[in-house]
Amino acid sequence: MHGNNLIFPIILSIAEIFGLLCIGAAGRQLRYIDERDIGRWSKLVLDFLYPAFIFSSITAGFQTERLGELWILPCIGLGISVGGALLGCVLRYGLRTRDGNTVRTFLYFCAVNNYGFLPIVIVQNLWGGQTMLANLFFLTLGSTIATWTIGVGVLGSTDLRQMMRNLLTPNLLATVAAILVSLSGWGHHIPSVLSHILSSAGSASVPMMLVLSGASLFKPSAWRITWQVVYVTLVRLVVLPACAVVVLRLIPLPADVYAIAVIIALMPLAVSSVIFTRIFGGEPDFAASSALATMLAAIVTVPVALWLLFR
Repeated sequence: MHGNNLIFPIILSIAEIFGLLCIGAAGRQLRYIDERDIGRWSKLVLDFLYPAFIFSSITAGFQTERLGELWILPCIGLGISVGGALLGCVLRYGLRTRDGNTVRTFLYFCAVNNYGFLPIVIVQNLWGGQTMLANLFFLTLGSTIATWTIGVGVLGSTDLRQMMRNLLTPNLLATVAAILVSLSGWGHHIPSVLSHILSSAGSASVPMMLVLSGASLFKPSAWRITWQVVYVTLVRLVVLPACAVVVLRLIPLPADVYAIAVIIALMPLAVSSVIFTRIFGGEPDFAASSALATMLAAIVTVPVALWLLFR
C-alpha cells in the first residue's frame, strides 16, 4: 500500500458512505422509513445479515497458516480501546463542562472505535478480496469485548453479568464460529450453495445498515456544533490516532496487520454511538452531532493521515 494510491479510494469510500446515509435520510424525510422500520430492520441486519457477512468473509479469507502472526490483531483492538479510555480520563477536562452525561459520552467516544461499516468499505475499496476483511473481523474480537465492557461501563452500566451477556452477540458468535471452522479445515466442506447464500445475504448488510443509520442520524439536532463537538473531533481524529500510531510503530508487526490497525485507529465515531447512549446512558444529541462532525472531518483527516504514514 503506497500513500499516493490511497487518497482517491479513501475519498471514494467516504463519499459512498455519505451517499448511502443520504438515501436513508431522504427516505425518512419522504416517509418511506419511520422509527419502527429503523428498529425492526436494524435488528434484521445486525442479527442475521451482518453475521452472515462476517462468517462468509472469514471462512473465505482467513489465513490459518499465519495464525502465529495474526493472533495479535484482537489484542490490538482491545489495546487501542484501553489506551483511548485512559487518555480520555485526562482529556475530558478539555470539554469545559461538568455535565455528567456529556463527560460519560466523551469517555465512550475515546474508548470505542469505529470497527464496523466504514472501515469495511475502506478495506474493500483499498484491497478487495476477503483476506484483509478476515483480518479486520479478527481484530474486532478485541474491539467487541472493549465496547461491551469498557464502553458500556463508562456510560454508566456497571452490571457485570449483563455486560457478559451482551458480549454474546450474533456478530461475535459468527466471528468465533468462522475462526473455528477455518482452523479445523471444515471451511472447504461448506456446500457451495450455502456459501453463496451467506455471501449474498452478507453483501446486503453494509449498504442496508448505512441507509438505516442515515434515517436515524440526520435530524436538526445533529447539526448543532458546540465547542464540545469540535473538541471531540480533534481528539477522536488527531490526538488518539497519533498516540495509537506511535505505539503501533514500536511493535514489530506484519505490514498488513499494521495497516488494519492504523485504519481502525483513524476512524471517526460510529453512528451506533447514538444508539448506545440512548440505551446505556449519556447524551444522544451530543453523540449524533459528534458522529456527524467526525465523519465530515474524516473526509480530510483519513486520506491525509494514510498518505503521511504510507508514502
